[in-house]
Amino acid sequence: ASERQKCESRVWEMANTNPMVKLMIAALDSAGCGIQLDRHVVCERCDRTVTGGYDIQTNQIVVCQNMCTNSGLVAGVLTHEMIHMFDYCRHKLDFENIQHLACTEIRAANLTHCSFMSAMSQGDSSPIRISERHQDCVRTKAAYSVEAVRHVGIDEARRIVESVFPQCYADMEPIGRRVRRNSLDAVLAFKERHHYGY
Repeated sequence: ASERQKCESRVWEMANTNPMVKLMIAALDSAGCGIQLDRHVVCERCDRTVTGGYDIQTNQIVVCQNMCTNSGLVAGVLTHEMIHMFDYCRHKLDFENIQHLACTEIRAANLTHCSFMSAMSQGDSSPIRISERHQDCVRTKAAYSVEAVRHVGIDEARRIVESVFPQCYADMEPIGRRVRRNSLDAVLAFKERHHYGY
C-alpha cells in the first residue's frame, strides 16, 4: 500500500479503537461540530519538522504521512489537533489572536503531549516534582508551537504563554484529566465522558 493509504488506514483504525481519539470525536459531536474522517482528516507529506496540523480555513486536520509511521503517532496527532478543532468550534477561538493561539496550544500540550515519558525525552521531567515538571513541559511545548505558527521570537512566545497559562492549564475540557503514557488514564477518561455529556 502507498504511504498515504497506510496513513489513512491508521486514521480509521485509531478513530475506531483509540479511547482518546474516540473521546474527542464524541466531544466534537456533542459540541455540534461532528467530524467525518473522509472530509475532516487528510494525510499529506509534510516538512520533517512537523507531524500534523489543523487548518482552520478548510476545517481539516492534516496528518503527516511521512512522519506518522505508526498508530501511536497518528493517535497523538489526531487527539492534539482535535483539541484545536474543539476549541475553534466550541469556544469560537480566534487563531489570529496570539493569546487564543497560546491557550489552545497550552490545552493540547497539557491534555495530550506532556505525558510523563515525552516530558522526560524533552528534558523537562524527572521522577521528583512531577507536577511542576509537567507544567514546564506544557509551557515549553506551547511556546515552541506559538513561535512556529506565528513566527515570533521564543522569548515573546514564552511571555504570551505565561500571560494566559493559569486559566488555560486548568481547563481540562473535554478530556477531564491529564493522560499519562502507559496508564489507564485514556480508558478512564473515555469511561468518564458522560460527566461532560458526551
